[in-house]
Amino acid sequence: MAALLGAPDAARDNLRQAYDYLDKYALAPRIATIGWCLGGGLSLQTALMLPNELDAMVMYYGEVVTDSERLATLGMPILGLFAQLDESIPVRDVQKFRSELNRLGKNAEVLIYSDVNHAFANPSGGNYHAETAAQAWDATRAFLAQHLKAR
Repeated sequence: MAALLGAPDAARDNLRQAYDYLDKYALAPRIATIGWCLGGGLSLQTALMLPNELDAMVMYYGEVVTDSERLATLGMPILGLFAQLDESIPVRDVQKFRSELNRLGKNAEVLIYSDVNHAFANPSGGNYHAETAAQAWDATRAFLAQHLKAR
């Protein structure tokens, strides 16, 4: 994690290469990003880096961006899944993220699950909440099925 955060340009380059591989070599018909925690923030960062290339973006309790100029570039459907009790990604920041996306008219659903904490979907962590994790996974699967279906 420290190495990744210490070399953000290398991380962005790696994410762009992953997209290029899926697009040009794997010939993926649709491409989305998904991530949890640090990966959730990277999912959003990838969407900001490739705002018109991705078909969908999912983030679980990752760092949000609230700058309307940056969010205005996003062209894909967005699903954000967050925890009410998360102190590392405060609810007020998530609410501002959701509010800005809505104000900009983005196709975005940002859910804040009550009475759960950061990493509620991580079965190996101390904050795991099976019922909420299942609800979030069902929402994720439905979202991806809707936005990645063949055209």
